[in-house]
Amino acid sequence: MDRKYNLWSFIVCLILLALSFQALYASYNRTWQLAPDALTLWFLSVIVFIIGIMGFKDKSSKRARWRSWLTLLIIVPLSIAFLLGVAVNTVAREHIEATQSPDNKTTIDFYTLNGGAATSISVIGIVKGQLWIKKRIYYENRMHKVDVEWENNHIVIINNHTLNLDKGETFSN
Repeated sequence: MDRKYNLWSFIVCLILLALSFQALYASYNRTWQLAPDALTLWFLSVIVFIIGIMGFKDKSSKRARWRSWLTLLIIVPLSIAFLLGVAVNTVAREHIEATQSPDNKTTIDFYTLNGGAATSISVIGIVKGQLWIKKRIYYENRMHKVDVEWENNHIVIINNHTLNLDKGETFSN
């Protein structure tokens, strides 16, 4: 049983690492993010940490010991990064508006981001897909409000910036 703890904690650790890299890639390239929110990832990383500690009981081979150490070396910094993501999402981000397309199939949630004294307030717009899949379609610095108007089911005007959601258009300044 201890061997299964070791192996499964390592596998889930690698999955969490892949999800975090995909979330970073999606954030920088404005594509669909497949990873769940930071709180869910942090919770899973804590579970993997606990199971990884239990995996140290497996002393059947040198590879099992290396796998246990590697699991902890990956999951501890990852857990800290997810915890920082939770802090940013709960402290620095405030929901200001949600708008739906005329056919009610697309919802855009708008948030203000306040990084503190060193940064300006920004507005971010996120389209949510199935489950936890989401995409950042709008980001504007030095803005604290949002004016949204839908032209049709797929074209939206946000603060005088026209986006065609069918074509995957985004705005970022």
